Amino acid sequence: MILLVDIGNARIKWAVQEGESWTAGEPLPRQKRAFKDIARPAWKELETPTRVIISNVAGDEYRKSVHTWVKRRWKIAPEFLPVNESLCGVSNAYPAPERLGADRWAALLAVHAHYKGPSVVVDCGTAITIDAITAEGVHKGGLIVPGMELMTDSLGGGIAPGIQLEASPEPQVSLLGRSTETAVMGGVLYTAIALIDRAFLDLRAALGRHTNLVLTGGDADRVHELLESRPQLEPELVLKGLAVYAQETA
Repeated sequence: MILLVDIGNARIKWAVQEGESWTAGEPLPRQKRAFKDIARPAWKELETPTRVIISNVAGDEYRKSVHTWVKRRWKIAPEFLPVNESLCGVSNAYPAPERLGADRWAALLAVHAHYKGPSVVVDCGTAITIDAITAEGVHKGGLIVPGMELMTDSLGGGIAPGIQLEASPEPQVSLLGRSTETAVMGGVLYTAIALIDRAFLDLRAALGRHTNLVLTGGDADRVHELLESRPQLEPELVLKGLAVYAQETA
């Protein structure tokens, strides 16, 4: 049994893989908690895995704490997804390959393995990232903008100090809001939609009309049905990339 772990800025997503089948667990909110305090209750009943494969964007100190906990718990060393020039048929566009986020790298591995033709990968998480990859597995580069929560927090603090946007009810989707809260939240939503649709339009013109659009991340459900570009929704895309790496390195 292989434990696949996607450590993001806000959540830890995970799955267990046995042979060709796998089961995704409930995402674990980080909330500035130590890794041991998250992992211990979540995985206390988990049998000892043969491998633990991890995508980590939480920094070196968090990586060290993950390594220590896994080694003490199961007596095996965790494997952190290497971000390098080329892996699993995908070449990295970055001149300094290691500076590409491991989550973006894993998503590219997954898309190249599971989709035919060129693809645009959009991750709507703490940041919204957009990456393009050719049918041959050549990563062309990407875009990064603040995610929807960061945009909302920035506007809440900047234009209306003291306003409690997070306490506001989720607005119905409409073009115009009738309060500062709904105007901000609607504006952020339409900003994300416009960015994704326009970026995909331009990238499809460069990559070819049969380019796939693949959408993942915590806010993917909020934008999915509103996009004219009709993406494929892949909630577990990073974990699927880790599974590709696991198979290639078995």
